Amino acid sequence: MKAIIITLFVLLGTISSAQIREAGTPIKYFDGFYFGASAGSQNIWGGAFINELDLLAQKSALVVEFSVGYRKQLLNDRLLVGFELHQGVTDGKLSEVYQPLQMDVFYENNSQSGFGLTLGTTVGPRKRLLVFTYAKVTKRNFDISFTEDNGTHHIQEDGQRFLQYGIGAELALIGNLNLRAALGKVDVDFGNLVTSQDVEDLGDFNIGVVYHIGRKSK
Repeated sequence: MKAIIITLFVLLGTISSAQIREAGTPIKYFDGFYFGASAGSQNIWGGAFINELDLLAQKSALVVEFSVGYRKQLLNDRLLVGFELHQGVTDGKLSEVYQPLQMDVFYENNSQSGFGLTLGTTVGPRKRLLVFTYAKVTKRNFDISFTEDNGTHHIQEDGQRFLQYGIGAELALIGNLNLRAALGKVDVDFGNLVTSQDVEDLGDFNIGVVYHIGRKSK
């Protein structure tokens, strides 16, 4: 994972330094409304409440996300602040065995949604590269099912709301198209619930594109 991240950032820097200097007025490459699409690995977990225990299952899985947002470049276009809404499609099928009863528990999720904030700074004389941090609140709902030895079938729902945060980089390419990559973590809090295990920090990584609705010249 570290090798992939280092290679990606080196590639971004190489492409940025190789850009041909364009004539005309400076452009705000990250200012205004935009649409985004990305794909990558995210930390996915579900919980089933059985006999006063929150039985957890977890994995790293593919998530494809679509986003819409608005960003503003300030302070000579060096500082950036933004807001984003996101909707994702997930590979959220999980399973776990409840050992006391040797009972298989199945968790299913296929979507997530949320909103977030971005804070960043542009890099380089032409300000084509953005380095940023992000924090976003994400929601997932799981359908859970399991069957007892006596044949009784149970169905539950697990509603989650949690914080994702991390760092990323975005490079203005051609036209209104940008390339974006991000690396992050999740903050999980189960309160006073007794859980079968702790949620491991598996990390989130995604890469995607951003399409700006028009470039803004000064």
